[in-house]
Amino acid sequence: MSEMYIRDIGTEIYQLIVNDEQLKKLVPSGHVFQYHVPEEFQEKPPIVRITMLNMLPNNYADDRQMAFDYTIQIDVWNEGSPFIIAQHINRIMKGFNFRQSTPVFEFDIDTNLIRDGRRYEGKIMIN
Repeated sequence: MSEMYIRDIGTEIYQLIVNDEQLKKLVPSGHVFQYHVPEEFQEKPPIVRITMLNMLPNNYADDRQMAFDYTIQIDVWNEGSPFIIAQHINRIMKGFNFRQSTPVFEFDIDTNLIRDGRRYEGKIMIN
């Protein structure tokens, strides 16, 4: 019997982001969250939120799954432009073999911050 696939891609991406030396200069590691930004941080920019949107089985051979396709959304909120922070995250995601698929740039009326939201797609092969 083959080993069960156990891997938390969202947490792996979180770790890459909070441990990136260049990004640490722009975003305190305590301002990076998975799924939910606590209310007390919602007006303390910059803020990064990582949300896993999809994890779909893919690539079959001999009736055996070979990969998962992932979609991850990463939102950056900042008082000024969040673009520089988002570009650093884009570099990290490219290094993880994920590509940006969708950008959203908007003013968040609830927080008075600018949001740079990007979706990334990638394939993770399994053993």
